[in-house]
Amino acid sequence: MILILIFLSTMDTTQVNLKIAETDSIYEISYKDSTLLYKAKAIMDTLLETGIKKDEVLWRLSFFCYEIGSTKKDKHEKMEWYEKGKEYGKEAIEANPNNPQAHYWYAANMGSIGKLQGVVHSLFMVGDLKKEANRVLELNPKHAGAHIILGEIYKSLPGFAGGNKNKAAEEFQKAIENDSLYTASYTRLADTYIGMKKYREARKILNKMLALKSYRDPRSFYLSDRKEAYRLLKKIEGKK
Repeated sequence: MILILIFLSTMDTTQVNLKIAETDSIYEISYKDSTLLYKAKAIMDTLLETGIKKDEVLWRLSFFCYEIGSTKKDKHEKMEWYEKGKEYGKEAIEANPNNPQAHYWYAANMGSIGKLQGVVHSLFMVGDLKKEANRVLELNPKHAGAHIILGEIYKSLPGFAGGNKNKAAEEFQKAIENDSLYTASYTRLADTYIGMKKYREARKILNKMLALKSYRDPRSFYLSDRKEAYRLLKKIEGKK
């Protein structure tokens, strides 16, 4: 333990940057091995002790908690990880209010908590979620994820509470325009089109995603988005 503390105390910004880069690389291939996600988080846990680039470390911890939470089947386990992710996101914002990723992953975890709690609880979160998503876009106008959060709000809410499928589709389209390799945008847009009975549009956007040769988030594509695309294509098979 003493040796670990001595090692951490001697790390400088360059070394921390290298460790962050290593963690990002580990995450890139984590779809191949589920243990890699926990390995990436463990590195960030260690780096947090250095106090260097605290916001960058904290938002990644928020992100990894979100990803781990999404893999859990048990609702209570999911909730625990999303709550941890939300707290890390909050701490990241406190460390650097101008870090867009800190605001984004704070909001992403918050939104996941709302989904688990149901529509009623989600309604109370709408204002905060919109505020965080819009703050992300203030800091980074090309952030695809922020548009996904806004799109999910319009898609999920009932009409009387501000739900609007057309606005949802617009937000998902903006996400694709901002980052054509962010595959999560495609499946959400396609699902929205299906809800609007725009089957041709849905089929077109799904095939466009499946034709991509590279992905912003390989883990998301291989473990979730590709499967969802094929599921949706099967769902609308034969529909015009």
